[in-house]
Amino acid sequence: MLMKKGLLEFSPVQVASLRLVFAGSVAVFFFFREYKKLKPKDFMFLALSGLLGNFIPAFLFANAGSLMPSSLSGALNAMTPFFTLILGVILFSNAFKLKQGVGIGVGLIGSLILIFTKSTGEFSFQSDYIWPCSQAILAAFLYGINVNIIKSKLNHLSAIVNSMVPLTIILVPALVIALANNTWQTATHANSNSALLYIVVLGVVGSAISLIVFNTLVKKTTAIFAASVTYLIPIFAYAWGVLDGEPIGLFQILGMVFILLGITLTRK
Repeated sequence: MLMKKGLLEFSPVQVASLRLVFAGSVAVFFFFREYKKLKPKDFMFLALSGLLGNFIPAFLFANAGSLMPSSLSGALNAMTPFFTLILGVILFSNAFKLKQGVGIGVGLIGSLILIFTKSTGEFSFQSDYIWPCSQAILAAFLYGINVNIIKSKLNHLSAIVNSMVPLTIILVPALVIALANNTWQTATHANSNSALLYIVVLGVVGSAISLIVFNTLVKKTTAIFAASVTYLIPIFAYAWGVLDGEPIGLFQILGMVFILLGITLTRK
């Protein structure tokens, strides 16, 4: 929702770069407090985490959000736990647990119900959404890799370090992209003030603060369970829609039940 409001005045590239700049501006203070404790190998994986878990997905989701409804863009983020499970087994030699696999599958079914059904129970999908949906799914794929990196390669570090250092590393390239795309000129327009405020909140709360909370969850639980909380995104997306006067039907309620059941199974 914040991204969609920002896109009213800013281009997708401007929204994504500004989001990362504001997030990195908060993170840099923590970086200077923690960076001396890190080893060169830690920096390598932290930089990779920043690239795959923040930098590239920010631009993918911003562009996708400009081409399709924000609720659909957010719902596709729920593909993250599916990719986390599959990539964890293939790339990180994680053990496959049947109950977690079932939980991921049940939650994925619930998300697909929310993505493809209307309140009347009819299935609906526009071919124009194929390209933006592909970008959102690619972002979820990268999120899946990133969660496994954090759990398997960076779990010895604190959630603050795993959140703030990657955001600081990608701050400079984000700033360069923002400057190269006339972002500051757009930001100085009087009618851009409200859109800019939404992007500030998106960067500070939606990236910096939420990343700390998420990485704390990764550290205290499993990568699969931590990633499975993204199944809640479609539920909140529909909640925003209801508050905005959009109808909700039996299929949407059924999808939410599947999602909650899937999360419960992954926690077992």
